[in-house]
Amino acid sequence: MEQKEAKKRKGNTRRRESTRSKSILSFPLDLTREILSRLPLKSVVRFRCVSKLWSSLTTNPYFISSFGDNSSTRQTLLLCFTKGDKLFVSSIPQHTQDSNNSSPLPIERYHMKLPGYGFHDLTESVHGFICVESSPNPLVWNPSMRSFLPLPNPTNHKSWNSKTLFLGYDPIEGKYKVVCIRYKKVSYVCRVLTLGSAQESWRTVRTKHKHRAGYYTYGRCINGVIYYIARDQCKPSGFGFVIMSFDVRYEKFKMIELPSNIDDPVLINYDGRLACSDSDNYNIRIRDNERRLWILEDAEKHKWSTQDYLLPFDPISRTDMKLRGVTTAGEFVYVPPSFLKSYYILFLDPMGNSYRRFEFKGMADGGGESWPDYIVRHGMYDLNHFHAFPNHTESLMSL
Repeated sequence: MEQKEAKKRKGNTRRRESTRSKSILSFPLDLTREILSRLPLKSVVRFRCVSKLWSSLTTNPYFISSFGDNSSTRQTLLLCFTKGDKLFVSSIPQHTQDSNNSSPLPIERYHMKLPGYGFHDLTESVHGFICVESSPNPLVWNPSMRSFLPLPNPTNHKSWNSKTLFLGYDPIEGKYKVVCIRYKKVSYVCRVLTLGSAQESWRTVRTKHKHRAGYYTYGRCINGVIYYIARDQCKPSGFGFVIMSFDVRYEKFKMIELPSNIDDPVLINYDGRLACSDSDNYNIRIRDNERRLWILEDAEKHKWSTQDYLLPFDPISRTDMKLRGVTTAGEFVYVPPSFLKSYYILFLDPMGNSYRRFEFKGMADGGGESWPDYIVRHGMYDLNHFHAFPNHTESLMSL
């Protein structure tokens, strides 16, 4: 009797396991793909080890593209700095900040070694990637996958020893391009490299616009167009600021006139449009705490609109805060140019006339010497080595 009961229980167990196995196998593949595409990147990478099927699903170009679309809703503020050959990174969720700072936030911290040597300057974060100007060759960095792709040297000509890099993304064809221009030298050409192309080599692209890029030059890629600040060398003094645009898909240059009363322009992406402010706000001050933003409405006609907003915090203390961008929720991100033992970041809502203050202590140091300690001890305040990237998205794309 006991043997019969044991066989019966064993048979029932096998049937349940068979039913469960069939249930898993019959789970819709499209639904599996959709669920996986909504998970955090760390989970997706870990689940690639579950089975060959899941590995194939999550490395498929269509899945990588859909994951990137979904990750746009999980944007972070990426903070990083370089010290020697090390890169220290902290990633803060943008839209889950506690305005009262009463609960801990999920901040990811890590550090990694930079390939190459020499001074490192970084472009903005473009669709999950950042370009690193490094000696001897430039790098493309995927912070989410913690990987680097070394690029060939744009040119060995001595007139290109000093150069500035921009990273662009064409949303129509889904292509990344790196653009290289000479630094502090007038030129009618630039060098362009398409990432992932069959022939990964730099091409020469000419422009009829005589301009020069200097220390003030940095790029903003918005809807497939790279914008950067330059000097118009056709003007008698050669000191007039202009905005150069480079169409990533068609590789065409245009020159856009700035409003006349901006002396030190800062470019930001405001609601999917190029906007411009003055870095120190000396010439756009209406009242002590009121500021003005210029928004590009028509690049062909050099037409700008304006929007005024109030700073709901002490203007005197704000002199130590720099505008680094705007979140997709419309919050202006103010970051201090240098940090000591602890510091804070301000998220300003210009429409609601309010702000959030986020206290932040230390950077990723892997248990070693932190950057603030290093600065205090050595008295080093090289601001070029600190970078803040609003609206950074995760990318599964391999380099």
